[in-house]
Amino acid sequence: MKKNVLRLSQEVKNALNLKKPVVSLESTIISHGLPYPRNVDMALEVEEILRDSGVTPATCAFLKGQPHVGLTQSDLLIFAEEAAKRGGDKGVSNVSKVSRRDIGYVMANQLYGGTTISSTMILSHLAGIKFFATGGLGGVHRDVPGETSMDVSADLTELGRTPVSVICAGPKSVLDVGRTLEFLETQGVFVGTYNEDKLDAKDLKLPGFYCRESQVPSPFGFDSFEEAAQMVYAQNSLDLQSGNVFCIPPPKDTALDSSFISEIIESANEEARAKNVSGKHLTPFLLARIAEKSHGKSVDCNVSLVKNNARAAAEIAKAYHAISPSEVSHQPIIENTARTSSGSKSSPPSDTNSSILVVGSVALDTAATLGSDTKMHDSNIGTITNSIGGVGYNIALASKYIYPSTRFMSRIGKDVSGDTISSEVQSQMSSVLTTGEGRSAQYVCTHDSQGELIVACADMSIIEEAAFADDVIRELNRSNPKIVVLDCNLSSESLNRIISQRAQRLDGGESPPSVIIEPTSYVKAQRLGQVQLAVFPHNAVKLITPTVQELSGMFNSMSRAGKFECLDHWFPVVDAMSINGLMREKLARLDSKYKLNLVSSGVLQQSFHLLPYFQNIIVKLGSKGVLSIGLAANIHDLKSIPTTSPYLPASIITNDPNSKIGVVVEYYPVAKENENLQVVNVTGAGDTLVGFLAGKLAQVAAHSPNENWLNSEILSCEQVWNRWEHIHKAQSASGLTLQSTKAVSPEIGKL
Repeated sequence: MKKNVLRLSQEVKNALNLKKPVVSLESTIISHGLPYPRNVDMALEVEEILRDSGVTPATCAFLKGQPHVGLTQSDLLIFAEEAAKRGGDKGVSNVSKVSRRDIGYVMANQLYGGTTISSTMILSHLAGIKFFATGGLGGVHRDVPGETSMDVSADLTELGRTPVSVICAGPKSVLDVGRTLEFLETQGVFVGTYNEDKLDAKDLKLPGFYCRESQVPSPFGFDSFEEAAQMVYAQNSLDLQSGNVFCIPPPKDTALDSSFISEIIESANEEARAKNVSGKHLTPFLLARIAEKSHGKSVDCNVSLVKNNARAAAEIAKAYHAISPSEVSHQPIIENTARTSSGSKSSPPSDTNSSILVVGSVALDTAATLGSDTKMHDSNIGTITNSIGGVGYNIALASKYIYPSTRFMSRIGKDVSGDTISSEVQSQMSSVLTTGEGRSAQYVCTHDSQGELIVACADMSIIEEAAFADDVIRELNRSNPKIVVLDCNLSSESLNRIISQRAQRLDGGESPPSVIIEPTSYVKAQRLGQVQLAVFPHNAVKLITPTVQELSGMFNSMSRAGKFECLDHWFPVVDAMSINGLMREKLARLDSKYKLNLVSSGVLQQSFHLLPYFQNIIVKLGSKGVLSIGLAANIHDLKSIPTTSPYLPASIITNDPNSKIGVVVEYYPVAKENENLQVVNVTGAGDTLVGFLAGKLAQVAAHSPNENWLNSEILSCEQVWNRWEHIHKAQSASGLTLQSTKAVSPEIGKL
């Protein structure tokens, strides 16, 4: 098998490299077993069961012909959505059912494919994974009266030649269980049953999938998961190239009566014979009839036993690693390209195009909260917590809660911190993490007893490596996102190259993404002074989201760089804005009414100078709310927008409607629900606001471009209403994060 064919998720690759237990999962239960969206919920729940047990899940599937071991949440959703689509004259699923014989066909034709036991074992073995949890085992189908069936599942022959242990609920009830066991014995496959009830060996029966007992005695039994692990270890010590079947009886509260199921199966088999249903269509047909006749109880049992098997598989896998912690799974012969080294060529990551790409920092965060009695220059009592953070990561996480098709890109080091970061990030979202030469980023902060920041230290230098810009540009060209968010942890050189790439695509006639920049801090915001920025209406950057201090840093750096002395480009735009005395008077009244200090702090003057380069500016005013300032090509149309929206800003001020370029200033006081909050942590509040806005903008850009409020031309009422609603709710989202122990509150997805 050639390199760069198999795609390992970063989470799976890290677990294998760190010798942590991994359990594979098949995907036909997603594509052919359960309806959408129940299949998605079940798949995510099973993965979470494994993670909660301290084991890494590795769901296997084929995405556009490419074999994957480990799916990101985005991968899984795309796969499930493809499975829900129906095409062709017979309305069959767009996702094929893939056994060993189908692999070449599916790959050559770039199809989506759900892995059976057979193909999951193959992919697992190639990746170096020894354990695989599923529902029920395939086997020998029951004979038609007067005939001898040759319908034998490929799962059985695979078990005879691939050393992966399968944890299941026994052969499926629709099969000839006795002959299935005979076939497995011929293949040299161990089959044992978990003796949960401590029965005598002679009384132990093989489970019958839906039923805790079939009529067939179990060849072997095992009393504990540790015993099962010892069997696998002993077998591997002789390098036997065959698998094992560990049968786990289904949970007692959902298991079905064997006689009840047998009657249904006999009836369903007769119907299948009458309708000439056979081959790979037979098992799905029979299972569908069982679900129908049992009024859905079989489906409930199926879901519960899959989860039960996952728990058992996790315990066996952990016990195996405890027996031989130094044993290294054979190194996968396929390289994972989700994490690449600078300068080396890499195949495109597995995810399909995302509507939004967030590029920025990710770091190990250490946060200290001091007690009420604090003494500087001394050791103080408090609490210390560790988590994954970073401006870019927090923004991406917030965006993902709003719009799942969010992709995050960052850079980590070749160190333990990088492995920790990678494992967490890959489990949370679709991401591309490239490997740099420096240390993985870390952020250390100290807060007072009220949660307010006292001091922080950030080591984000790895994200500033020049080669990172090459990785980002490749990803932009590959995925063609509609929205790109950049944080100013990136170097000015990288920002310049990435934004210039956007401008080149504009010149080439392509549809370029809208760029949003989060300034990050006063110091790092000054990097924008070294970036080549076009002015309205050709500006690449459509939105910046500074605090008052960051706005000042941007203004000062751009002033020093001579950005406001460009008479050929910048000045004509400012002149066309016509900020006259009447508008200034209205702004002064706004400033005085709400005590915003916009004039004295220079916010208004600085914003008007910066607008030609950025088109939209949202200034975060902390406890005072948010100020939005933007350019509008047809300002007179704003008057026709109904003001009945419940999210109407407290104040809307515009320049003269006869101006060549319109200017709209909107003030949004702090949301009522954010008043008198019990603040827990302020670290991710601003990032949450930006991520929420980015997610909403990507959502609109993907489905209703005319309603995208980043556009300078007012095209619809919904476009303006979207801006009002999004900014209001972004503040509410920020409030939820302020009250959360997490860097970004998951509750923002409910807004």
